Amino acid sequence: MKRTAHVIFSILIILLISIYPTSAYDFQQEDIWVYKGSFELGPGEKASIERYTLKVYNLDQEAAEPSAVILVYKNGDFKKTYYVDAGPNNQRIYDNDLKIEVAGIASGKISLVVYEHEFEKVWVLSTPKASLSKGDVMQDGAYAISITNFSTKEVDISVASPSGKYENIFALRDYKKYDNAFMVRLVYIDSAKSQVFIETYRPGKPDVEVAISPSNDSFEADEPVSCILRLTNNGSLSLRGIKIDNKASEGVFSEQTLSLETLAPLQTVALAMGLEIPAAATGRSISVTTEVSGGDYSGDAYYATDAHDFFIGPYISITKEISGNKSLSGKNIASTREQLKVSLKLKNMKDLPVALKVTDSVPESFRLQDTGNLEWEMQIDPHTTNEVTYIVTPSIPGNFTLGNAVVTWEDNGNMYEVTSVAPEVLVNGSYVVAEKAVNTGYAMEGEIVTVTLQVSNMGDKEVEVSIHDSMPVDADLVTGSLEWAGKLAPGETSLQSYEIVFSEAGEYILPEFEIDYTDNQMKEMTVYSEQVEMYIDREVVSEDPDEYEASSMTSAINEPQASELTNVQAAGFLVSSFLSLLCIVALIPVAVFYFIRKVYN
Repeated sequence: MKRTAHVIFSILIILLISIYPTSAYDFQQEDIWVYKGSFELGPGEKASIERYTLKVYNLDQEAAEPSAVILVYKNGDFKKTYYVDAGPNNQRIYDNDLKIEVAGIASGKISLVVYEHEFEKVWVLSTPKASLSKGDVMQDGAYAISITNFSTKEVDISVASPSGKYENIFALRDYKKYDNAFMVRLVYIDSAKSQVFIETYRPGKPDVEVAISPSNDSFEADEPVSCILRLTNNGSLSLRGIKIDNKASEGVFSEQTLSLETLAPLQTVALAMGLEIPAAATGRSISVTTEVSGGDYSGDAYYATDAHDFFIGPYISITKEISGNKSLSGKNIASTREQLKVSLKLKNMKDLPVALKVTDSVPESFRLQDTGNLEWEMQIDPHTTNEVTYIVTPSIPGNFTLGNAVVTWEDNGNMYEVTSVAPEVLVNGSYVVAEKAVNTGYAMEGEIVTVTLQVSNMGDKEVEVSIHDSMPVDADLVTGSLEWAGKLAPGETSLQSYEIVFSEAGEYILPEFEIDYTDNQMKEMTVYSEQVEMYIDREVVSEDPDEYEASSMTSAINEPQASELTNVQAAGFLVSSFLSLLCIVALIPVAVFYFIRKVYN
């Protein structure tokens, strides 16, 4: 008997636990019909709506009022037959769970709109439990709540709303809705303190957030492009009848239009979508946009949108690389006079062959070894990679950036261009510079001229050098040496000089001097300076009179005959002769005048 009592008590507790919470919060739910879709069906055709199936058994369009017979199945089992038309019998409800509306019957088809019955939590707590005494007023937005009277079992509550003032009697845990936008619930009555405790509620709202993001910020032309769409409901009410439209400035989404029945509060849906980009759109920035629309249980609409940009590489690509040693940081390293292989790789990601023109450049100190210029023309087949290689040799040390390789082509009358990245290279090694100079470029016979030889190690390695110079035949060495040998540290410069004298006047070229050294790769190298030009004049003539006279006579004898008069000189002579003659003629009357005057006086 005792055991039986325990069992009955446990059953009662379970029933209370299972029943009370549901009933305690039923006031927050709404009894709603949820749209499940629209269908056009002919005789014998079916439509599935979750666990239900509708079948058009019969369709009569010849009667004055077209009609049909609809069969309802649940979980595959036949349940009900309905006669429907587009007039008074246009709506049928099965088991208070499925609503069928006839939108029209025409052209051998019946148009149906289907809804399912649901309970949804709609009302959300606005003001937590608050106490009120008689005469107190509690404000919740545009609503004012006050207590006009109460007893141990009932309370008179006044609610002033934008639409008017309401007076209602509340028993414990009663709730009432106002304007379908505000709810008051009586929670507790404290008779001893003459207080009541109430809660207020408002309808919740969906809060839709959408984000579309490509899987990368940039894609190669032949790389699959995909985007992730994330749809989140941050609100307190389900979003229903969701429509998603995806658009791209270039290309077509694999799923341009999507539909979702419901997105519950705090639920997130992630969808992966592919995007086909046409070849003509490659090499551009692509913008993708998604637009989301939906509604709540009452039909209020909600919208959200998002956009994102990404870059799609051109269908022709080019890379430029240097083959050789690399540092720990990945930088290319070479030595002076080391042969470096430069590789240009061109890829065609289009479905058609393309004619290309390729140009490249290197620093001036890099000497081309196996080609005269860096220009090529070629045709590259679809989805093929072509490679162009050439050899260069750096002549001086330092940090260098090899130029950008450029490929150009024409497509449908438009010119396109793609540029490679310019690789960098660190050149180590020796670099010896020779310079030759004189203290004067003009001297007299027998005057001493100083020649300076400058040798500079502009590299980053020590070198051992040997200098060899030579003189013109008519020059004599006065002091110094034409040869010198020694070591030069990086950045060090050596100056060597000697003196010479010339015995004959004339123009002379001092030949280039030669420097032999061994570079850091143990190669014997020779560099040369520039030549130097200078002029040697004759010795100054003596001041002795006899010698001067003899010199003058010799000069007169050797003086060349005057050349014939030019036209200008002849004209000048004629003009001056005419003026002289004119002056003489003008003086004759004056002379005659003075002569006559003297005679008569």
